[in-house]
Amino acid sequence: MTGPPRKEKIVSLATQNISSLFSILGSLALMSTSLSMVACSDDSGEDGGDGGEGAQDGPPPTGSDPLYAMMIQVYTPDDRVVYVHLTKDLDVSEIDLSKAREFASVANFSGIGGRILVSSGTEPEVAEFGISDDLEWTDGRTVSFASYPLDDNANFYYQYILSDSTAYLPFDATSRVVWDPASMRITGTLTDTNVPRELQGLKVATGGNRNAVKFAGPVQQPFFYVDDNWTEYGAQSVVAIYDEATNEEDSTVTLPCPALSMASQDGEYTYYGTWSFQDAALFGEGPEPCIARLDGDFELDEEWTTDLTVATDGRLHNNFRAIGGNRAIANVFHDEIFLDEHPDLSFDEGYDADVVDALSASGPWWKLWLFDLEKMTGAPIEGVDVDTSSGAQFAVLDGHTFVFLPYDDWGRSKIYEIDDDGQATERGDTAGDVFKWVRIR
Repeated sequence: MTGPPRKEKIVSLATQNISSLFSILGSLALMSTSLSMVACSDDSGEDGGDGGEGAQDGPPPTGSDPLYAMMIQVYTPDDRVVYVHLTKDLDVSEIDLSKAREFASVANFSGIGGRILVSSGTEPEVAEFGISDDLEWTDGRTVSFASYPLDDNANFYYQYILSDSTAYLPFDATSRVVWDPASMRITGTLTDTNVPRELQGLKVATGGNRNAVKFAGPVQQPFFYVDDNWTEYGAQSVVAIYDEATNEEDSTVTLPCPALSMASQDGEYTYYGTWSFQDAALFGEGPEPCIARLDGDFELDEEWTTDLTVATDGRLHNNFRAIGGNRAIANVFHDEIFLDEHPDLSFDEGYDADVVDALSASGPWWKLWLFDLEKMTGAPIEGVDVDTSSGAQFAVLDGHTFVFLPYDDWGRSKIYEIDDDGQATERGDTAGDVFKWVRIR
């Protein structure tokens, strides 16, 4: 995708105070590779691997002990370096990036079959690694997707992992590559869809899989509609339902909310929220953010309110994620605090880029809230002691809920554990922006 669904305002925020990052990065150098990709056909790239039919052996050896991996991004003036930090438990009181594995640019990873698979940030390929019980890395096979028109390489940000042997990689917005992580080979492509490529003059965009959801049944792929400048969003979004046996598109569901790009699950329900903050709504010039959910039959739950402002006293929000137990978290914009700290700014005189830049920065006007989805109530989480922005990330691991809050112009992150009562307890602090934390095995 050519727009900024992952970067948006993050990179610009991260580079505002980039001099503070030089001491962290030292002499690290990033590769930059210019790739020219050709259009694909239904049989292109199906040999996969290192460009060879049957050229690779099996997977590398890997351990069996519990293993957790945290993705940390350290921004540079031009891009970022991604670190994969490994632990045997949930103790992150001391994070040493010098002991983490380093990858260039927008690399990403997923845990599959006890291994770590990494999508390159500079090439359209995925590499596998075995991790021993002593946290030693062993290089394995690679699979190339160079035959497909990918705008962001083979980024795991967009991928859906159905099982150890089936994964989807979207391309050309509404098409997808089907590949086998067990054999590290491409098995086919699917292009048929009923998802409109344009809606009310706006182009379709792939929502991605920011929360790394692994669906137990059919995969649900969100799409939304946006202009070329990524400032105007359509009032509706669409979810395609892919059959887990055939990988074909089974149906589509229209959701009555703009920019829905993030799926999260709680019981039979799948909730859809937005990562992009609908700032135009503050000026009365765009649709307000809202939440939609699908029931266990993959139909829109029309009885459930989509309007989270009933629980926020009218404040707008983004980054909504269900975390289990009929609870959810979201970033809430406190316009009253923002206007008090910026008396020269206003939402009453039309859309103003200067106002948007100011509200997008970290500040006390962004607060993390915890919501009760049965009662539709919410309140700010207590115990957070840093000014943050709209970009919180989170993880639910072994019954524990963690939130990663960037601060210092995205140069550092604090790791908090959130209890059932909405109290945050700091568990760690690290250089860089913590993007995700997953259990590998």
